[in-house]
Amino acid sequence: MTMEYFYRDMRKKYDIMMATKNDPEGGKWNFDKSNRKKWTGKPDIPHERGFRKDVFNLVKEIEKAGIKTIGNINTKSFNWPTSREDSLSVLNYFCKNLLVHFGDFQDALHTDEAYLFHSRLSFCMNTKMLSPKEVINSVVNYYYDHKDDIDISQVEGFVRQILGWREYMRGIYWLKMPGYRRSNKLDNQNKLPPFFWDGNTKMNCLHHAITQSLDNAYAHHIQRLMITGNYALLTQCHPDEVDAWYLGIYIDAIEWVEITNTRGMSQFADGGIVATKPYVSSGSYINKMSNYCKSCHYKVSKKTEEDACPFNSLYWNFLDDKKEFFKNNQRMNMMMSLLEKKEAKEISKIKERASQIIKNPSDF
Repeated sequence: MTMEYFYRDMRKKYDIMMATKNDPEGGKWNFDKSNRKKWTGKPDIPHERGFRKDVFNLVKEIEKAGIKTIGNINTKSFNWPTSREDSLSVLNYFCKNLLVHFGDFQDALHTDEAYLFHSRLSFCMNTKMLSPKEVINSVVNYYYDHKDDIDISQVEGFVRQILGWREYMRGIYWLKMPGYRRSNKLDNQNKLPPFFWDGNTKMNCLHHAITQSLDNAYAHHIQRLMITGNYALLTQCHPDEVDAWYLGIYIDAIEWVEITNTRGMSQFADGGIVATKPYVSSGSYINKMSNYCKSCHYKVSKKTEEDACPFNSLYWNFLDDKKEFFKNNQRMNMMMSLLEKKEAKEISKIKERASQIIKNPSDF
């Protein structure tokens, strides 16, 4: 069962946003097409519901125990909820201040905004300070009380993230483990480049997504999927490498939700159990959804030149390298057809450029 039909069944089972027993409110199950706006500075984004917790002594204990860590932490101003009371305040803040625009900009990316309109509730749910059911009920009830101000697309997009995707990941984990953690259907073998640990790359999108992750232990789903995950897949990194990085860097990363998203959704290592096609893109998608390309060292409009966006050659190289694997995947037909139409000379230039990037990632 695909996530979409799982999501519909869950909506019916728990009677969430249903007009009748079988019909969704608003006449549609999914308002995803309304959830793809690029944020360009308006509307204003309220500051996140933050915290200023002193964790100096705790960090010292971790260091004394010799535990290896990555990333950065302000020991005098830890910015995450650490109790149920804190978590409820984050939930209430999201409903009152961020829900109104959440759906519109849930896929947006911006250099100046780490959180945009996202709730920052995944950590609260994954550590069981809040239950997913109470989060959904709180958000939906707030929407019912404020229908004049909040469009259904905003709340449906949020509910889908939890009731649809999060619960689907949980089901896949318990259905497919322990063998799932060894999946590598595409036979990718490369290592993650060094800049995944320091953000030191000329690729602006990766620099921002990685440094934000190192500083805040946070990146939203599109940064994880279409920036860091996209790059790791296009450069054919071993999924073990990707798993370890995601599990180590994000505050909400617990294996059951991390490994299914990373190895399944992001890296297509399960061969299509979670996703029906690999989530890869050239630089054009990143440019469409963000301002990253605007101030990048590389040009998103170029393909194989020295200053061409690395994602462009990596994308077509990946499709060419894996064409035998994808030849019977109907959802890949259009892209594989475009690949076949490219002249041998162009393919040669693409593969030469991609090889340079994969072999010498620190140069980029």
